[in-house]
Amino acid sequence: MLTACLAAVAVFVSVVTIYLVTEHALRDQVNDRLNQNTDAIIASATYRAPLALFGLSGPRSSEMAVITQAGQLITASSEKAPFNDEDALLNGPEMAVAQGHASVSLRELKGYQLLAKKMPTGDTLVVAESLAPSSVLLNKLLLALTSLGAILIIFSVVAGSAAINAGLRPVRRLTLATRRVAETNDLQPIPVTGNDELARFGHSFNEMLESVTRSRDHQRALIVDAGHELLTPLTALRTNLELLIMASDRRGPQLSDADRDALSIDVIQQIEELSHRVGALVDRARQDDTEPPASVCGGWPRAG
Repeated sequence: MLTACLAAVAVFVSVVTIYLVTEHALRDQVNDRLNQNTDAIIASATYRAPLALFGLSGPRSSEMAVITQAGQLITASSEKAPFNDEDALLNGPEMAVAQGHASVSLRELKGYQLLAKKMPTGDTLVVAESLAPSSVLLNKLLLALTSLGAILIIFSVVAGSAAINAGLRPVRRLTLATRRVAETNDLQPIPVTGNDELARFGHSFNEMLESVTRSRDHQRALIVDAGHELLTPLTALRTNLELLIMASDRRGPQLSDADRDALSIDVIQQIEELSHRVGALVDRARQDDTEPPASVCGGWPRAG
């Protein structure tokens, strides 16, 4: 949607700019033609009567009228635009030229561009050129620009979507990888291509997975070693405790006081040694994962 909006704004600004520039250029061309035609007609009609002007040849899209010194409007056809509204001409800027208040006037009236200039005879020549051809050309240009703009907007949306999908593909891979790790505990690294910011993020993610894998392997090794380290002393301690319990029972085998004292001392030593081994395992668990595991094996008193 953001790509479409940006494309629409760009197309709208371009269409408006091109339309206004073209309209201004066409209006300048019309004004230039009006100046040339007016000067040519004035040069050809010098010292002629006003009615003789209408026998002169001019452009097909041009219309001519004369405002006499007496303020009378003379035209070949008073019913044809733009000279069918006599009040608009006699009360407009053309009358100001006729009265000597201005040297020239230029304006748009009823779809025509009007230019009024003073003639050497004292009359004022008004030449009008139709703006219909320019309007038709501008309408065609507007239709073409609108169609081209719609095509550009559609193309920008398709191209933007493709670019966004291509750019977000590594992000999707990272998202699927994190979901896979959360659901399956599979710490296999994800494939990474390129050298951009997302690729560097993918490498960092793989390093994190490797670190988690090493930590998990270390925990497993620690658990296995703890089982091996503690199984033997616990078995010996259990055996000695059973012997002490049996010796305390009158119905069981009796031990001498010396043997009982030696067995008690042996049990205490085994408990201390077991505590030492548990502490060593805790210290080992706190070590860095990359540090090789240290052996905590030691001598154990044999069961009595």
